[in-house]
Order: sequence, then structure tokens, then C-alpha cells
Amino acid sequence: MRRIGIALLLLCSIGLSPAAAEVVSRIAAVVNTDIITTNQLDLKLKEQLAKQDSQPSPAQLGSLRQELLSRLIEETLLQQRITALNLRATDEEVEKAVDDVQKKNQLTREELKQALQLQGVDFEAYRENLRSQILRYKLIGEEVRSKVDVPEREIVAYYRAHLDDYRLPAEVRLSAITFPISTKASDQERQKILQVADEALVRLQGGEALDQVAKSYNQTYGAIGGEMGRFLHSELVPGFSEAIKGLEPGGFSKPVVGAGSVHLLRVDELLPGRLRQFDTVKADIYERILDQKTDVRLKEWTKHLKDKAFIDIRL
Repeated sequence: MRRIGIALLLLCSIGLSPAAAEVVSRIAAVVNTDIITTNQLDLKLKEQLAKQDSQPSPAQLGSLRQELLSRLIEETLLQQRITALNLRATDEEVEKAVDDVQKKNQLTREELKQALQLQGVDFEAYRENLRSQILRYKLIGEEVRSKVDVPEREIVAYYRAHLDDYRLPAEVRLSAITFPISTKASDQERQKILQVADEALVRLQGGEALDQVAKSYNQTYGAIGGEMGRFLHSELVPGFSEAIKGLEPGGFSKPVVGAGSVHLLRVDELLPGRLRQFDTVKADIYERILDQKTDVRLKEWTKHLKDKAFIDIRL
């Protein structure tokens, strides 16, 4: 990978006369009134190779070169269209885009500059790249996205076909009796608390109230009992999740030994995953379908630009 990059640099710089330099920097393609040079193409190739872990074969290198030339042609056509429509990206819009990057990555401006520097990217060049992205977004918005129609019947159909995607996770409501275990407790004392927990479980299964059973062990063993609340199954520690598996409402778990305590869990209620209402997800579905249709239309629009453009590839 590195050897190819160095070879390209040497090809363009070592011992070349002005006449030889002109040969190296020849025309790769003509796109309407603009040209793409081989130097531009070689620069793109160098950037792409720097991202790869292995050196491509000559055949792969040729295919990559053709692919990159096709991208440069598309970029040139887009830039021509941006110019024709007189689209602009103001400094304020670029600054807002930089701020958004900082917020998303939780970076200060100086930290962002340092991160870019480590990647060999100049900050001002990064800003100009963002400007180009904003212009591209505006162009696609005006030429493609604004012409995409998403009727409500399609949104409803998508919702009905993807109901599982809009189902909230199931929850469980628990109560518990907890017996604390001192870090200084001996093995004999720990075993005694486990025996007491087994005894309490028998009483609970016999129909005694959880609060009363907990209270009867409070003075001697410091037991406390009551409601724990509602939880997603994913929120429960593995020991709790395993202990209540298969229990119906009103069922009790076997004693669960945790960090510094023993727990008896009662399943108070199983709450099945509720379906999110259509009105709460309608906007998200609209954006999803809009993005999908925009991608399809963008390819068609780009092909149309190419078809009606004058493109002369000279490689």
C-alpha cells in the first residue's frame, strides 16, 4: 500500500522536465466544459490506497482507477449543476455543521482540530469539505428529494408490515424480600441466612403476605420487603432474570444470592410489549420511506445527468 503511494509521488516529481510533467498531467476526461486531469485521478487513487490494508493486483488497480474516474465525473456534473442553480453554502451554515460534529462527538474545537491533525487533515480543508457536502445536500434536496412523493397509504402499509419493529419491549413488575449479609459474616452465618430465606419462601408460598414475612425477620436478620418497581427484562441483573424465568404473576423465585444480600423475588405483573401508536411513529416512517425513494431517484437522476452530458474519456 505505502509503496504504491510513494511510487506515484516519485512518478510525479523525480527528475521530470516541464515537458515530461505535461505528459504526466494529461486529460483523463472532458465533462461538458470541464476537464479532469490524470493528476486529479492519481490523487484520488492515492487517498483510496491509503485506506486499504493490502496492495491490490494490477487488475484490481485498473478497476479501482476506472471506478474513481467515474466518481470524479459524477462530482463534476454535480458541481456544474450547483453552479447552474447558483446554490451557496454560507459561512454560518458551515460553522453550524462544525458545531454539530463537535456536539455529536463531544469534542471542543481544539480537540476536533487535534483529531483532524492526527489524520493529516487541515482544519480549513475540512471546513471546505463540509461546505461541499452542504452544497451537495442542497442540490439533492432541490433536484431530487423535493420531487419525491410519500402518500399516507404507503406509510400505513409500511407500519402494518413492520409491526414488530414498533413494539415496545415487555416489562415485569417485581417485589422482593432482601436479607443483608455482612462482609464480615462467617460461612456459618451465611448458611444460616440462606436457611432463613428458604424458610421465608415456604411461608410466602403458603400465602402469607410479603410485607408481614419481611417484618417478622427485620429485627433479627435486618430483612426488608416491598415493591421494587417495573423493569425491562434487559435491565435486570442476570441472576434476577434467570431466577424469575417462567414464573407467572404471584410466583416466587428461589433465593438469589447477590453482592452482600439474599433476595426472594415475587413477580407481581407481566406486562407484554405494547405496540407504539401509529401517530407516534408516522414521522419516522415517512422519513425512512422518503430516504429509500430518494436513493432510487438519485441514481436515476445521476444517470440522466450523464446521459445528456458531453463526456469524453481519454484514458
